Amino acid sequence: MLSIVSMKKYSSGLEIKKKIVNALQKGPISLRKLETKLNIGYNTLKRHSEELEYFKIIKIEKTKEGSKNGRAYLLISLN
Repeated sequence: MLSIVSMKKYSSGLEIKKKIVNALQKGPISLRKLETKLNIGYNTLKRHSEELEYFKIIKIEKTKEGSKNGRAYLLISLN
């Protein structure tokens, strides 16, 4: 008897970019919160976000400090 093993389907770059833009329709969000919301790795999101920023679809701002811990974070918004 053969068992079927579920394989994780990887999203294409275009699908990831669509998810980013759709998530930003509601307003700006930090890269860490977007990572949690979309369940996609931080570095993957950062790379695709930087590409979207290059084409002037979104804007990435580095804040000086956060409200909770005082550390800088990346805030992403639609352009």
